Amino acid sequence: MFYKFVAQVKRFKFYTMNNAHRYFLLLLGLLLVIPSTTFSQERKYILYGFGQIDYQASDKKNFINGFNQRRVNLIGEYFLDQNIRVLTDLEYEGGADMSASDSVFNGGFKVSRMWVEYTVMPELKIRAGKMLTPFGLYNLIHDASASYYAVDPPIMYLPFAFFPGIPSQRLIAKYSTGLEFLGTINLNNRGAQLEYDFGISNGRGMAPDGTDANQNKAVYGRLMLRPSLVQGLQLGTSFYHDKNAIGIGGTIDDDETNFGFDVQYESRALQIQAESMFSKFANPFARRQTATVSYAQAAYTLWDVFTPFLNFTSVLPNISNNDHSYQRWNIGLNYALSLNLYVKTEIQFHSFEEDHVDGSFNMLKSSLAVAF
Repeated sequence: MFYKFVAQVKRFKFYTMNNAHRYFLLLLGLLLVIPSTTFSQERKYILYGFGQIDYQASDKKNFINGFNQRRVNLIGEYFLDQNIRVLTDLEYEGGADMSASDSVFNGGFKVSRMWVEYTVMPELKIRAGKMLTPFGLYNLIHDASASYYAVDPPIMYLPFAFFPGIPSQRLIAKYSTGLEFLGTINLNNRGAQLEYDFGISNGRGMAPDGTDANQNKAVYGRLMLRPSLVQGLQLGTSFYHDKNAIGIGGTIDDDETNFGFDVQYESRALQIQAESMFSKFANPFARRQTATVSYAQAAYTLWDVFTPFLNFTSVLPNISNNDHSYQRWNIGLNYALSLNLYVKTEIQFHSFEEDHVDGSFNMLKSSLAVAF
């Protein structure tokens, strides 16, 4: 199998590729080779992944309609023994071709995650490496589009700009490189559980080589309660604090704190979700302000395959001044073509006003999402 892999690499003219391409192909080759040799007999290795292809169109000025190969992720889990687990997540994001013959390469390869986890007991696990930050309902499943109904995760998990001239960015770090302590505690014999995840990491101040760019470390955590009194209900709270190297308002190494609250209820056919995030940061005039981002979503599955959903999102950059508020309605349908293959279509109605100028627009989004 390894020699077949080498032959495939040669057909790509491996020696002409840049380093990013070479590293990705070598890592991909190892992912394909290892399970067929060392680990297959005792099933110590699992390979799985997900992908997403999007189409979007809008009446927004200068918007270009079109398709996008959103991402493909290949995830490998290695079980070194009954207590030690290693996870690697290789992601190809954007672009349509990885061949060396392309004059411009529009995609990107990256190691999204790589961590080692040691299980002391079910109530305590220790994890070290590059991880998705445990915040809210969606950040841990951020890119796995097949695991949620809408085309995109809620706005609070995506990059956006509060102030003109300052780059779009997330309110929290999507990934964290550091150390985490997590586990699940059974509260009674009727199914009540408490999940926790606390960590320390480099935060959003990162040097080009991936090391920390400042002395500050991010601290974060999440608690989630599943009460036995109401089956299908879960309540959560999250926090994240670090010194943002760029700053939401442009202040270098700004002290920024985020708190989140979420609730989810699921029955056989119904799903209701709601979240709110409160973010404190310095604005471009070095004054502290608090922004809020909230949404509520309801979805109902019909005949096990059709799931219409409705989402309302509200963004308030400054809770003491609502002159620049933003709102969005999403109306959509998720159709399960087969197990783990979904077609999603939604219409988005964006409404906002800035400096007494109406910037509202509408957007159509469709997506083909698969998990394998």
